[in-house]
Amino acid sequence: MTARNKQQVARQFSRAAASYDKAAGIQQQVVTALLNDLPPFHGHWLDIGCGTGVALPHLRNRGAASVTGIDLSEGMLASAAAHADSQTQLVLADADDLPVADASADGIFSSLMLQWSEAPELTLAEWRRTLNNDGQLVLATLLPGTQRELEQAWQAIDSHRHVNDFVPLPRLEQLLRQAGFTQLSIRQACLQEQHPDLNQLLRTLKQIGATNVNPDRRQGLGGRRALQQLQHHYPTVCSDGQTVYPLSYEVAWITAKAGSVPA
Repeated sequence: MTARNKQQVARQFSRAAASYDKAAGIQQQVVTALLNDLPPFHGHWLDIGCGTGVALPHLRNRGAASVTGIDLSEGMLASAAAHADSQTQLVLADADDLPVADASADGIFSSLMLQWSEAPELTLAEWRRTLNNDGQLVLATLLPGTQRELEQAWQAIDSHRHVNDFVPLPRLEQLLRQAGFTQLSIRQACLQEQHPDLNQLLRTLKQIGATNVNPDRRQGLGGRRALQQLQHHYPTVCSDGQTVYPLSYEVAWITAKAGSVPA
């Protein structure tokens, strides 16, 4: 399978930087829950895929002596600057190739970035490289079933892939252990947002940069007819007497310790 274009992902998030925080309701719920999962900590932490930087001051206030916020999107880092203090550094970098010395970080915080990795086994190995022994990983990622309503509707229309692929939880656990992480603690939940119409749903996805990046995706939405078909097939529900368009997110929150680096 052809790999995703990382620069395309970076560009779509840069375009969404200005609108992201206002539109990212589910994403804000996820990062808030992940911050609540933080164990007692200190030292130097990395926020990988820091986005607009909402977690940066919380990491500093909760115990990190210094924080490095890392993202591949220039636009996101520009927004993150508003949340950075004198002990926070912002770095434009690929999560698979971090400009960070071996065993130099005490912890990694990452909310909803790992699902964009084309090779999570390599990403996790790179993250483990940067952590000292007993360093901590605090991670949130998306699982299969995310955006299942959108996927179901498109499957009735054409054979293209319209929803990004997600790593199943058992496979993700395996990859974490292979990378050298131990003492895994995992919880999973389905979060759902509801939209009054399909246009708002699609507009929200664009505003948070969460559009389809599969290499065999259909270019564009296919025009008015395709949108009419999508609306016809989309599984709506009734909420408070109103027809709404739900969109589900299967989320895993994971904490782990850095064990011995695999030989």
